[in-house]
Amino acid sequence: MSDYERALPAWVRAVVLAAGGGWCTYCGSNGIRAEAVDHVVPLHLGGAHSITNLVPSCRSCNSSKRDRTVLGWRRSIHRRIFHNGVWPNEVADYTEEGALANVRRIQDDVAKLAREHQADAVEKLLRRVALIGMNLQHLTAGQRADVLEAMRVLCDEFASDRVSHGA
Repeated sequence: MSDYERALPAWVRAVVLAAGGGWCTYCGSNGIRAEAVDHVVPLHLGGAHSITNLVPSCRSCNSSKRDRTVLGWRRSIHRRIFHNGVWPNEVADYTEEGALANVRRIQDDVAKLAREHQADAVEKLLRRVALIGMNLQHLTAGQRADVLEAMRVLCDEFASDRVSHGA
């Protein structure tokens, strides 16, 4: 398991792996459930750590794709044979347009499945913020300033990361 997979909230990983019926976005897995979370646009190419950039993948496709874009990877394997020599047409047509259409379909499914979990995450974070607010009352002015500054820095980093990745 990569450091990023460990860092994913459990609900994000579960939502992504459930999208598309739990099969690999790229090959359909032919009976093997997707077990990896893949960045459609790799982080080093400007992809985001955003749920809209994550899709389920089998280990084979995930390790083969590595840090390439979908089309870059697809072109590099031109006519790679997946699982018993069959590219499953019902999963994605083999054209570039078909491959991209399938990725978009799975991304839409991930976003749809995530909505309920995102609302729960917001509620959980709001409860934690309220708890922080109550705890701030018991700190000295200097301690409150330190905590608030740390929170400002964290929020600024998050906002900066979101803007730089176009999320």
